Amino acid sequence: MFNELLPIVVLIILVFILLLFVYVKYKQRKVFSDRDLKYLKMHWNRVISEFDNNPKESILDADILLDFALSKKGFEGNLGEKLKSAGPRFSDINGIWRAHKLRNRVAHELSDIDESEAKRAIKCFKNALKDLGAKL
Repeated sequence: MFNELLPIVVLIILVFILLLFVYVKYKQRKVFSDRDLKYLKMHWNRVISEFDNNPKESILDADILLDFALSKKGFEGNLGEKLKSAGPRFSDINGIWRAHKLRNRVAHELSDIDESEAKRAIKCFKNALKDLGAKL
């Protein structure tokens, strides 16, 4: 009797492992919901519209938006940890790191920032969001 059940038990275990593998892959490739896409686009438009009046605030908001997008994609930890995990998904990971470091300077220092540096950072944030699947 045990010999008859063994192939069935092995098959059930293999199916379970396959389903687990598919679930993990699905979670990694998770696409944004329509609601998330709407949120991303609405807040990105705010980032762009406030840039001329307050580029520092725009950079802070863009960084927050990237953190939100990475969380929705299933990455965990602070933004630095998420960027390390998601690195291969980005077309310009070095640019994203520069933009995030600029955000840290903006958040912790009172000095002004260079407008061209701020524009590059915003462009990097936008490209990162697009790399993740956001339609801005």
